Amino acid sequence: MGKESTEIMKEQLKKGYLKLAILYTLLRGPLHGYEMIKRIKESTFGLLTPTAGSLYPALKELEFDGFITGRWIQQRRRVKVYMITEKGKEAFREVIDNHFKLASAIRGWLLTRLAPIHPIEEEPTAPALMRQAVKIILLGDNVKVEEKIKFLKEFKRILQRVNETIGKLIVSIDKRIKDLETEINPR
Repeated sequence: MGKESTEIMKEQLKKGYLKLAILYTLLRGPLHGYEMIKRIKESTFGLLTPTAGSLYPALKELEFDGFITGRWIQQRRRVKVYMITEKGKEAFREVIDNHFKLASAIRGWLLTRLAPIHPIEEEPTAPALMRQAVKIILLGDNVKVEEKIKFLKEFKRILQRVNETIGKLIVSIDKRIKDLETEINPR
């Protein structure tokens, strides 16, 4: 695949993630464009840093498709404030669900490819945990504190298990490297 094709795909992914980030940001409440840029940058830890030149066309498309609505209000100056619609909330849920299904399929494929190096068990609760994460994101402040605590404890347990698995995988890879080096340079 050429560099040009790779760049085109990366730009398409950025546009898709920007629209998803807009919907996610608007789940928290109505915003105008400048505030949305700041919130998206903060909530993605700087991974997405939209500019006005990328944000406003995405907002226009989302509004045209009925995922968000905008209305002009007078503040210090006239600004357009955007809100997510029910259609937008449903689209966000569906995209996130499909994203997790795809990520799970890719993870399963990778795990089978890594099995010859080191057998890895997939975390059986990961899909359920992801659904719970989406619920917590979508409901925001309406989620009970007990549910948030339960989610975070389960998430921590899974991350600890993933960390242990990665540690074992690194040891197995180091052993495999040594074995291969021994084949090249037998004593």
